[in-house]
Amino acid sequence: QEYCTTIETIEDAEHDAGLGNGGLGRLAACFLDSCASLALPVIGYGLRYEYGMFNQSIKDGNQIEQPDNWLREGHPWELSAPEHAKRVKFGGYVQSYTDKFGREHRQWMSSQDVLAVPYYV
Repeated sequence: QEYCTTIETIEDAEHDAGLGNGGLGRLAACFLDSCASLALPVIGYGLRYEYGMFNQSIKDGNQIEQPDNWLREGHPWELSAPEHAKRVKFGGYVQSYTDKFGREHRQWMSSQDVLAVPYYV
């Protein structure tokens, strides 16, 4: 089956995500742009935040913030790779113990784990 689309169709599907607009995001974008201009063989990694900056409105003279659900309809530029997911541990502590052969070991205890799923763009 052949699938054909136009750049305009993809542009219409992409919401303006409030991501990468902060100082570090802008720095990373400039760095990758420079690498591309110099034809350097680099790979960029980033965090895929569930929400962007935020949406704001004014009600009765007060600023109201709402999460920017930029992934509400998916993202047209990315491919999920759950087969390469890795467990990432946060917090906890390291406990040392000695086995019956006198070898010392260390084990990470009481961590809060998340499953990190890579997305390729």
